[in-house]
Amino acid sequence: MKNLKIILAVLIIVSTAIGCTHEDSILDPSEEAYNNADSKNGGIMYDKFWAAESTFDQSNTIKTTLDANSNFFRCKQCHGWDGLGNKGAYINRSPKTSRPNVTGFNLYEMGQTETAQQIFDDLSETSGRRDITTDLSTYDPATNKVEGDKMPNLTQILTEAQMWDLVKFIREGMFDVSELYDVTTTGTYPTGTWTPSNVGKDGNAANGNAIYSASCANCHGTNGTTIEVEKGTVGNFVRLKGNEAQHKIHYGQLGTGMVYRNITLSEMRDLYKALSDEVAYPSPL
Repeated sequence: MKNLKIILAVLIIVSTAIGCTHEDSILDPSEEAYNNADSKNGGIMYDKFWAAESTFDQSNTIKTTLDANSNFFRCKQCHGWDGLGNKGAYINRSPKTSRPNVTGFNLYEMGQTETAQQIFDDLSETSGRRDITTDLSTYDPATNKVEGDKMPNLTQILTEAQMWDLVKFIREGMFDVSELYDVTTTGTYPTGTWTPSNVGKDGNAANGNAIYSASCANCHGTNGTTIEVEKGTVGNFVRLKGNEAQHKIHYGQLGTGMVYRNITLSEMRDLYKALSDEVAYPSPL
């Protein structure tokens, strides 16, 4: 009798273990899609999702519309390089006939608070979204802005896999820029001001210099002046436009051969700290 009880107990344990293993092996489709997503491609797409460096089909005829109305389709245009919308560095990026208003939505915060499925559902929403056929040549922020200010209907443009790449970038690939520099803002969008300070914050300059020497100096020179970039030099670019520089350092400058770097937030902070040195990395003469 005692042996029978032992055998039954063993059978129950084995049966339970097999059942658990079987259930765990069946992934929810959304979980599997997220696990397979590429944050690197998502970061490139956030800049310009139809760029040659992305997975976008370059033979897609929609590309003509995207090229002609670039600012109405680039994620960064409405959400900012920092993901903070018009509460961040784009507080003074006023709309024009060639570009829409910047949203007040905090995309970075959404990435930290919503599930992957919720973000995917947000991206794939069709109600209230701008149709790909919308005539954007008539956009005027003063008199005709409603359609142009809408988020495009991404289901007409991107594959599900590409949208999952964006989801992964939003959740895992965006940096908390408040860890890279301090900011003083005044006023409100679109006439506010944004002034960065304390670039690199508590970073380690020695580590940052090592990162620069290993990853940047070959093209930009030992002091960041070899290649002219926005704001003239690498140091000046980081000090004045740290909101944008972090994305370009991480995901590359499209169309230039500057490619993705697998850099952590801590490493980026160190690099920013090094580049805050105006003597070692000078501004343009």
